[in-house]
Amino acid sequence: MLKTVYCGFFTLLIASTVFAQTNPVTFPSSELQQIALRYSGNTLNWPVIVNLADHDIPSNTFTLTSGDILQLRSLSDVSAQVFENEGKVEELISSGATIFAKEQLNVVNTLQKEYIDAIQAGELDLALEKGTAIPAAVSELENTLNSNRLVQVQAQLEQKEGNVDKRLGLLGSWNDAIVGDLFKESDGLRTLEESYASLAFTDGSSVLVDPNSVAVIRKSRIDKLDESADTEISLVQGGLLAKLSAAGKERSRYILNAGASTSELKTQNFYAESDGNETVKLTNYDGAADISANDVTITIRKNEGTIVREGQPPADPIQLLPAPGLAWATTDTIVYRDNIVFAFNSVPGADSYRVQYSSSPSFDTDINELSLSTTSANIPDLSLGRTYVRVQAVDNLGLRGPYTEPTRIIRNVDNQPPAVFINDYENNIIFTLENSYMLSGVTEPDAKLEIDNRRVPIQLSGQFIYQIQNLQSDQTLVAKATDGSGNTNEQPIRIVRLTETDLFSFSLSGASGGNIIRVNRPTVTLSATAYPGLEVLINNEGNIRRVQTDSQGRWGITMNMQEGELSVTFRDVRSGVDYLTKSFTVQAN
Repeated sequence: MLKTVYCGFFTLLIASTVFAQTNPVTFPSSELQQIALRYSGNTLNWPVIVNLADHDIPSNTFTLTSGDILQLRSLSDVSAQVFENEGKVEELISSGATIFAKEQLNVVNTLQKEYIDAIQAGELDLALEKGTAIPAAVSELENTLNSNRLVQVQAQLEQKEGNVDKRLGLLGSWNDAIVGDLFKESDGLRTLEESYASLAFTDGSSVLVDPNSVAVIRKSRIDKLDESADTEISLVQGGLLAKLSAAGKERSRYILNAGASTSELKTQNFYAESDGNETVKLTNYDGAADISANDVTITIRKNEGTIVREGQPPADPIQLLPAPGLAWATTDTIVYRDNIVFAFNSVPGADSYRVQYSSSPSFDTDINELSLSTTSANIPDLSLGRTYVRVQAVDNLGLRGPYTEPTRIIRNVDNQPPAVFINDYENNIIFTLENSYMLSGVTEPDAKLEIDNRRVPIQLSGQFIYQIQNLQSDQTLVAKATDGSGNTNEQPIRIVRLTETDLFSFSLSGASGGNIIRVNRPTVTLSATAYPGLEVLINNEGNIRRVQTDSQGRWGITMNMQEGELSVTFRDVRSGVDYLTKSFTVQAN
């Protein structure tokens, strides 16, 4: 089996059989790597053998004396330790060493490089010196990582808009917060009027803090055993939206205190609002949340809310109002004015409506909000490009219902060529597994559109579709839009049909084969050229490694392989969609 135990057994076997020999050894140059493996534990140590042995040029043979063999025994022991610690370093990097023990990781990386350089230069003494120092450096790396993972810096100010303040500890003073600031236990965050802030946590969860709000991080810890988060936040006043990641929802413990209430969240979308005195309004848009107050606990599920007043138990779960229907004919619209009237349908029982618009489709930055009692909102000062708009209904208790799906409004100017926006084309490439593809997008309704020199009809809303047949593996089309003034915009569209031939033709270092991979050494490097925008997931008997392709589509990964099954999956980085998976069998050579 290709495991660390295998390496240790193999090294022990060498020590008990090979090093018992004390006679000189003479061998031809063709056996150099075999001798390196036999006497130094690794075929890559052959430069040390060349430098150490006596070379008979006429016969092109090398001779190792008994003293040389004894020296190589030390190198064999060190090589085994270096190999063992390489795997350990990979595990520590996966556990956050690049963030929590960066200096110690740099020391280890430097020692590893110096060891490899010494081996390649054939400098035995220097290789022994650097290799011997690696285990202690890795131990220091592990200790520092474990120590720093326990520190109370878990949240980071990811984004802010307007005036946002930070307070260090419960007794500290308020000072201006800077994007990138770290927040530990007892630190506070305050937003002022027309200000927003987004706090990001290590497991991918985030908290979006409303204007005129104060929040305090009561607890923020990581369990080193299972890497789950234990987070507790107190909302002193104002409002905040907790957005838990999928991992946070399933594994972590998130507690939100607001007024007299305590909420344990198992949801990816939860909103809390406190008046700072007696009343707290809580709404849940996904999963479930357990709300406790005055020794009573209730559960609010998706699209339910409750109200907690000082000295009283939580009110029974209240069904939230549905999202308003949109009066717009489409969720994609091109306009030429710098302001619009955004209309929507009324919701029975609604007391008011909140309209948000932002340049971000996730509404995590550049947020503008309007509160109104009518079913239309005047949105002024539209920026060129894209603006996203959504609306929610608020009942007579002040509980906010779910938002509508965002409407995308694209503002263009008359003296510019007509804009062409292609759906699912965020990374300048479209992937498909079929030999045909239905291309869709939006442009100006009055424009003339050609794709691949063929006229494409445009709907009144500006939307269009175009069926592409007989796709090549990688081809680029041109969408050409022309308005009535003759302004023309040409948009190249790259479409890639993914095939097993293109994706799974990778190179192996340390192994050979096709569907059956025969491993020559425990550490194997896989590399290939695919396409940008892909993530490669490699699963070898439960050991999962990930790597993203670069801008040229290149990728590579080095890992310790075990005998058994190895699967390779290609995934879309943006959407998370898995495209193709292929399984291989790993065998020891």
